[in-house]
Amino acid sequence: MENDDSNDRPKIMTIEEQYEIIQYAKENHLLFDKNGYNKWKKNLYELDNVPNTIWNIRNRIIEKENLYNTPQEPIMRDQIGYMKDGGYLHLHVDENSNGLIHTRFNVYVQIPYEGGLPIYSNHKIDIKEREYTICKSGLDFHYTDVVKGERERIILSFGFLLPYEKVMNYKYKFYGIVGI
Repeated sequence: MENDDSNDRPKIMTIEEQYEIIQYAKENHLLFDKNGYNKWKKNLYELDNVPNTIWNIRNRIIEKENLYNTPQEPIMRDQIGYMKDGGYLHLHVDENSNGLIHTRFNVYVQIPYEGGLPIYSNHKIDIKEREYTICKSGLDFHYTDVVKGERERIILSFGFLLPYEKVMNYKYKFYGIVGI
């Protein structure tokens, strides 16, 4: 994968793959489940026409993070999310299972010009398009700020159950503390 020269972080998808997923989400988001104002999501396994690109990205994350033989999170599994102006993710913690921590690998396909950024444990996460971040969603309260403007927030979210020790090795890239 290519690197963004400004911060030298590897991208998990190409520009062509990004474009394909954006087009897919725009054309299909009304097939997703509405779960709030201007907000839709869908379990990828419930869709018939998921582009292979999405599964290829999932496989890259499994390889990069050494998630072979790691159980998938059984309720939310893998999802696509789509938010428009005014949409946001509410403050919550996800449920853990069998002594393992619910962990999300969130791929930022498209970020709005304003808003829509993830906030984990009161810290805004430093994320760029075509990158992914790891959310300790079974441990940390998390949400997003409100999407503003015409540019949609489109993410892929892959869920796994990880041992506590492995999860605690993941460090967030913070912008700063959000007002409490």
